[in-house]
Amino acid sequence: MAERIHSGRDLSVPREEQEHVKVDEVCNGTLTLEEDQQILRRIDRWLLPAMALTYFFPFLDKSAVALTSILGLRDGLNPRRGDYSWLSGVYYCGNLVASYPAALLMVRWRVGKGITMSVLAWGIILMFTAIVFNADFLLANRFFLGVAEASIAPGLTLVVSMWYKRSEQPLRHAAWFLGNTCAGIIGGFLASGFAYVKSIEPWKAAFLTLGGASMVWSVGVYFLLPDTLMEARFLNEENREKAVLRVKENMTGIKSDKIKWGQMEEAVLDAKTWMLIALQLASSIPNGAVTAFSSIAVSGIGLNMFDTLLLSCAAFVFRLALVLLTTGGSTYFADSRTYFMSFNYAVGLTGSAMVQYTAAQNGWTRFVASLLAGGHSANFPLIMSLISGNFGGFTKKATVIALSFIAYCTGNIIGPQLIPASDAPSYRSAFIALMVCLTVGFAMCWVIRFHLIWENGRRDAVVSAEEVAAFEEALQGVMVNLTDMTDKQIPQFRYVY
Repeated sequence: MAERIHSGRDLSVPREEQEHVKVDEVCNGTLTLEEDQQILRRIDRWLLPAMALTYFFPFLDKSAVALTSILGLRDGLNPRRGDYSWLSGVYYCGNLVASYPAALLMVRWRVGKGITMSVLAWGIILMFTAIVFNADFLLANRFFLGVAEASIAPGLTLVVSMWYKRSEQPLRHAAWFLGNTCAGIIGGFLASGFAYVKSIEPWKAAFLTLGGASMVWSVGVYFLLPDTLMEARFLNEENREKAVLRVKENMTGIKSDKIKWGQMEEAVLDAKTWMLIALQLASSIPNGAVTAFSSIAVSGIGLNMFDTLLLSCAAFVFRLALVLLTTGGSTYFADSRTYFMSFNYAVGLTGSAMVQYTAAQNGWTRFVASLLAGGHSANFPLIMSLISGNFGGFTKKATVIALSFIAYCTGNIIGPQLIPASDAPSYRSAFIALMVCLTVGFAMCWVIRFHLIWENGRRDAVVSAEEVAAFEEALQGVMVNLTDMTDKQIPQFRYVY
């Protein structure tokens, strides 16, 4: 168990792997199916709950804005209509501003520790929400919450790309994204409980409790989310080596702490980047509108406060089922991600059309239609899996993730502004916008699919087996996955779709 993976220093290989990853009989060979599955189960048991809870708390707050409006937030601070619609938008403004600095931080610093600091800062700022005394201070508070959260989702995307095979990634992205969905379900029940608080205003109790819980969870993140595969507390040295070996087929890189400006340039000039940005934007504009106003729309059915809060959970239950169906399917059927994504957009289009053409007095029918209209939101983990699986080089991947989240934030800023008060309760103009965005998203799924099929075919035609052998020989025994090379630099790299 003696020799290192590389006899000399190679700055393209992350320092952590140069220091710790060794080549022995295990790392020079292949894992048995039993060994592979054993390591995967251990990784899943440790990482998936930690990632889901980490994403659970931020979204619990996002849904809290809508829920606390029912609990008296709007009455307590008396925001103008424009102020209230911007409570969601200004949060994403902060997130947008911080997205790329957060991505660079993930490259230069440690991924797990970066997420930990984000969760801690998030909890502190969230608790301060309880002491704001007017709408202007509330808007400022929401902006800084967006800044604090900017590292969390990109960081979790990088964690999945480091730890899992590309074929395994859709379902694992779904696992942490379901923290979002479960937060929406649980949020309705929590809000029902906070409605009984009499000692302070219920909306203040909600923010104090959620902020405190986030601060406590930051301690858990510190211990549960490792920075790299070779620093995982839950694996011994031999199993860490096996964890590195089992993802060698990815060729997308594990971790590099050096910012490479050439990779940033390649990311910006890559056509795939802009296709995925367009896809993310088309998904996020309707997502912003639905997320910010879903509870208020439910209240139009005429239920009491408690039933309204509980009914707001239904959209998240539907999303949970759709996420599990489509990410599970795309995990077990090769190159089917864009098929399942287009299915989700079709569900959203169907629901949007139903809302558009159902009479306003048919409240329950419109409610069911609004559930279908939110089907597009199940595509978020699939979009993340396209990014984590198709971009090699840590700086390049971090750059694409940042640009994707900038598009995500932009869409969520635009979305809530598409619901003018004059449209209540049908919000017809908003759902027309939904139909346009979902049509664009549906079309982009097929554009991306055909582009990646074409690119794989082009590579098959121009790259010979001799070129691949010469490339691997030039690496002098270093795993391709440890070289921090981009997908364009690796001749045997093939894209997933």
